[in-house]
Amino acid sequence: MAIISVMSAKGAPGATTTTLLLATLWPAPTIVLDADPLGGDVGLRLQRSDGRAMDPDRGLLSVLPAARRGMDPVAVAQHTQEAVGGQPVLVGLPGPEQAAAVAPMWPTLIDLFSQVSDADMFVDVGQVQATSDHLAVVLGSDLLLAVYRPTAWSALHLRRRLETLEEPARERGLRVGIVGIADPDQERDRQAASAAIRSGLGWVRDYGSIAYDPRAVVMFEGVTVYRPERSMLARSARTVAAQAYADLAGSATPHDVAAAVEDDDAVTAGLPGGDGSEVKPTNRRGRRRGVRRHRERSEVTS
Repeated sequence: MAIISVMSAKGAPGATTTTLLLATLWPAPTIVLDADPLGGDVGLRLQRSDGRAMDPDRGLLSVLPAARRGMDPVAVAQHTQEAVGGQPVLVGLPGPEQAAAVAPMWPTLIDLFSQVSDADMFVDVGQVQATSDHLAVVLGSDLLLAVYRPTAWSALHLRRRLETLEEPARERGLRVGIVGIADPDQERDRQAASAAIRSGLGWVRDYGSIAYDPRAVVMFEGVTVYRPERSMLARSARTVAAQAYADLAGSATPHDVAAAVEDDDAVTAGLPGGDGSEVKPTNRRGRRRGVRRHRERSEVTS
């Protein structure tokens, strides 16, 4: 199965929302992992499917001791919590105080998660740089998505960050792409920012944009949103999810995958906050299998 990490360079362009959104709309079962070493937001923003708050001690903190002893990848699912809408979540660290203790375990953890066979994993890695303690998570992924806003400073910060990550990423054959968070009226600015980021970085792929949609994004904050699957937020994210899935699968075309996502009630039912939202099934007839993970990856070029 595949590991997809989502990062930002500076500020809060929307990496956590992008992680949750793409995981929900992915045309295969997924698990969301909050791996932000500064303290995760996922467990604070989402409620469990029973309406209670997420348990901060069940997730990454409960996986750690088991991983030290040699954990069966099948048991990872036992440490997840089901969010409203049915999305399985591995809650992250409560704060940066635990980051130092976890740092030596990241290589072990990412190896463990790469062996999970029944779900692709979306990882919110927060801000990343070449010296980050959790860099092993990024480099152990199959795809890294970097999120930015259509502003000069956001593009500049992300470009500089990708430049520092180029050597280790290319050595590992890590696919890297960028995703803009922009109002539809800002598409020209978004394209200009994308061009500035990718200039001279042909190994970085442009996955387009997810709509900046404040009225819909609150679905991930416990607010009811009418027909969230029809929002600009969800529709634009489907396109990004389809392209990324097709790239990792290496078979289905983005058009075929997009059509499947658009018509898959099991996927749209997984969006939280909608009227009459249902539990997202982890295995349902007709759903695509997760992307197989290739341990020997060739270098990604333009």
